[in-house]
Amino acid sequence: MNKYVFASLAVLIALAVWLTPSGSPAVRAADGHRVALFEFLAEVQNGKLVRGTVAYASGGSDYATVSAQPSPSAEIAAPELWIAEGKLTPDDVRLLRSAHFDEQIGGQQPAAAQPRRALLREIALNSVYIGLFVAAILLAVPLLQKNMGAQHTQFTGALSKTGPNPTRFDHVAGCDEAKQEISEVVEYLKSPGKFARTGARMPKGILLVGPPGTGKTLLARAVAGEAGVPFFSVSGSDFMEMFVGVGAARVRTLFKTAAKKSPCIVFIDELDAIGQQRGSGRQGNDEREQTLNAILVAMDGFDAHLGIIVFAATNRPEILDKALLRPGRFDRQVHVNLPDLDGREQILRVHTGRLSLDHAVDLREVAKATPGFSGADLANLANEAALHAARKNRDTVDRADFDEAREKISWGREQRRVMTLQDRKTIAYHEAGHALMQVFSAEEGLRLHKVTIIPRGQSLGSTHFTPERDRLNYSEAQLLARLRCLMGGRVAEEIALGQITSGAAGDIEMASNIARSMVFEWGMSPLGFVALTQREAQMAGSNARQTVAAGETMARAEEHVLALLRDQYAETRRILTERRPQLDTVAAALLDRETLSGEEVIRLCA
Repeated sequence: MNKYVFASLAVLIALAVWLTPSGSPAVRAADGHRVALFEFLAEVQNGKLVRGTVAYASGGSDYATVSAQPSPSAEIAAPELWIAEGKLTPDDVRLLRSAHFDEQIGGQQPAAAQPRRALLREIALNSVYIGLFVAAILLAVPLLQKNMGAQHTQFTGALSKTGPNPTRFDHVAGCDEAKQEISEVVEYLKSPGKFARTGARMPKGILLVGPPGTGKTLLARAVAGEAGVPFFSVSGSDFMEMFVGVGAARVRTLFKTAAKKSPCIVFIDELDAIGQQRGSGRQGNDEREQTLNAILVAMDGFDAHLGIIVFAATNRPEILDKALLRPGRFDRQVHVNLPDLDGREQILRVHTGRLSLDHAVDLREVAKATPGFSGADLANLANEAALHAARKNRDTVDRADFDEAREKISWGREQRRVMTLQDRKTIAYHEAGHALMQVFSAEEGLRLHKVTIIPRGQSLGSTHFTPERDRLNYSEAQLLARLRCLMGGRVAEEIALGQITSGAAGDIEMASNIARSMVFEWGMSPLGFVALTQREAQMAGSNARQTVAAGETMARAEEHVLALLRDQYAETRRILTERRPQLDTVAAALLDRETLSGEEVIRLCA
């Protein structure tokens, strides 16, 4: 189509050049001051127009075009050439002859025809210009569409800068098992011939599975840094657009670009954004399915010996399409779990390396106080501790800064609310009840760290515990001790104040969930070794469960839950009644000092 548009443009330009006025006298004459014939003759009679021209249309015709220049002595507003046309009477002819007008017949075209020709030329020129404009649009639109299409389908991710990638395995802490599992990828990228000689084939894809913030992206970048190869990083959502087919085109562009840079690593973050199982009942997912199909085809289409290894990250592997996880695509799944105690200590050492730590700070103890924290959480913890020290105008970061940062991350910023003495007394007894139950009915492996009645976030007070070690499972005795500790706040209110408040709402909910799980999921009831709930398949990736028991079995299970809670509540009441003096002592100390350490509570209870 373009060649026809170019030909049309050439023809139209040639016409425009040919039709453009050349500035000849005839044309200039057509552009003079046109007046009515009677006005022209009147000026001739007054002597203001002399020595002009009379151009007859043809021999014997009385229709003529007259033109003349004003006399130099005439005071006329329009000094240019005067032109008039019309039928001349014999008297008019005699007047013009007396004024020495030259008469022309035939040979030269009358001036009357010149305006018509100029008009036709103007119409033709306008037509040519319109044609040029239309032709330019016809030529520009396909080019714009092509450029816009290329812009929408181009690779939108990030390519590591030219030069060495600074990220190494030393920058990744707390996931030693994952590093060990993918370390052979580095060796393959460095020496692919070693594996080719034995006929070994490296996985085309490695899926990193784990909770958010555990370092999946950092781990993939470290592999590229160790191997010294380019690193392509793109998010699953980058493939999705409002235009159908754009996602699939971007996938093809990504792998085509990666092939030119091989050996390299392609990293797709949040793979579940485009890799969800097909045919799951969602509406309007044609674009997502086309993008997924493009990824499946692309991973089948390149040879593993080219040196392109695809890393992907997700925290919802159960919703991924089965075709993605089959051998030949994502052959291997590497689990990047939350760090254990040793891992948290290593991560803290990495992120506190740039901080001015007080010599008394024990990172092992800080790690013990942060169970369930991811690598990103620990990095935030170190930064918040440094900010807190700076706000206090101190040059070093001490343990109190880490405690403040942990509490801020977990519960929110400290709030100095104005409360009545009765409210403070209720909160003090509530938190003292929790603390005493940990002291006198201790949950194994859990240490009382701190008790406070200072509000944070939605909590009016809090009792903090520190595990001695990471826990992989819980015994029945530990769970019962946890129930009694949760009930300690409500029971203390009832014993000391003679009334109960809504402050135990969170404790009641947590205790009910534990008791229900003990009966319905973990078989810790007279019903025995039976699970009465199962995970909802359609809610993959969540903790939602549905009950499978019904009728009499369901009723018996609910009775066992209530009986379990009643028994532990009675035991909690017995313990705190016997320890009423210690309860009053700890509550009074909290009202006085607002915050007590675990050691101080133990001394008060001795």
